[in-house]
Amino acid sequence: MKSLHSNILKLIDQIINQIAANIHSYTNSTKAFSRCRKLNVADLIKLILNMGAGSLNTELFKAFPDINTRMTASAFEQQKAKLKPECFREIMIKLNQAKVNLTLLDKHYQVVAIDGSDFNQPFNPKSENIFKGKDGCIYCQIHVNALYDILNKLYLDIVFQPRIKMDEREAALKMLKELNKQGQDFLVLMDRGYGSFNLIENCNRLNHCQYIIRAKAKKASGGVIKEIAAMPNQECDIDLSCRVTSSNYYYITHKDSEQFLHLIMHKKRHYKAVRSKNTADQRWDFADFCNVKFRVCKFKINSSGSADEWEVLITNLNRNQFLLQRMKEIYHLRWGIENSFRELKYDLSGVQFHSKKDQFVYLELYAHFAMYNAVSLSLSTCSKPNTKRKYSYQLDFKMACYIWRQYFNSNDFSDKNFIQFLLNMASYLTPIRPGRKDKRYLKDKIVVCFPYRLAA
Repeated sequence: MKSLHSNILKLIDQIINQIAANIHSYTNSTKAFSRCRKLNVADLIKLILNMGAGSLNTELFKAFPDINTRMTASAFEQQKAKLKPECFREIMIKLNQAKVNLTLLDKHYQVVAIDGSDFNQPFNPKSENIFKGKDGCIYCQIHVNALYDILNKLYLDIVFQPRIKMDEREAALKMLKELNKQGQDFLVLMDRGYGSFNLIENCNRLNHCQYIIRAKAKKASGGVIKEIAAMPNQECDIDLSCRVTSSNYYYITHKDSEQFLHLIMHKKRHYKAVRSKNTADQRWDFADFCNVKFRVCKFKINSSGSADEWEVLITNLNRNQFLLQRMKEIYHLRWGIENSFRELKYDLSGVQFHSKKDQFVYLELYAHFAMYNAVSLSLSTCSKPNTKRKYSYQLDFKMACYIWRQYFNSNDFSDKNFIQFLLNMASYLTPIRPGRKDKRYLKDKIVVCFPYRLAA
């Protein structure tokens, strides 16, 4: 991989120009972009990358203030239709490969997290993402599965799935196998819902994979491993070996005599068209009989004086190197991917789309993830704030997004302009307040329709 480019504005401009020179690899037709148009392919890619929450005409006006160079919304849509979404996926990947001096845990493990988030797109009756909510209403919703480098704050990979057909374990396995090919040892953090015998055994067999998976601890929550549910309410750190079989006959005849026997893909569930991600595994990649081994850590997470709350982690990390208290601290890092989703959706306007067609929505989503990596790389280039105040401070990501858009739209990628760009970003700080806890209110969010977009 290349070393970190000192001028991130110039770097992304070079990436765009490389893609423009090889544009037929990212178009739906070999004849695309062969004619001279007012909006050339490089400007088209920059425009899509830099789009915010405004209406389409607002974004076009910001990008082309000169009326002689500005095109109509219709002309923009026609040019955009020639691009494949993979064009912006390539930009995202090239940006996350630009940083070679990675921050590693214990100077050895690249710490990544896998999680999913839902994105509502403008309603399209022809969409493959039509989804019926619990309220009975019909929506178009995409489930985005993301692989995120927590310590370096970069998105490494993403997988799109229709919300109704989402399979987070399948997507996680696909991304982990691709990451394993890079040859760098990594530690992946996953929340409840990912724990399954198939995923655990696959991770056990990946050469460079270490994992920490949060597991369910109570029978009432469903989908819990029976040996974990039977553990006492006290701190534990034990090794488990579960015998897994896909033979229904063997399970029925031996379940009373074999203590740690588990049935995978129970035949009685085969008639169901859609199964919950938290019930039975949807796949089993191994032989009819397999011993799945893992380490189980159980510890208390509540503060003193409150009701006891217990958390369970499944891992293959070495017990001597990673003690129980450290396991708790490492898993807490997983919250970084939740923060990144919030920043991408609301600081980068990742929930605002400018079309209702599936292809265009995927295209804009890739563009938002690519821009997140670009802003994150820029922040890592800035000097860290050193202030003698009550709190430690960090750079304001929201203002960094706004400043990035202004400088990227200027088309001045000189080193002098980049230094001014960094100075502007470094002047906006936000305090880090450790230990803050706010109650999390979850509520359904609907897409903002085109006529109700902000004018500025």
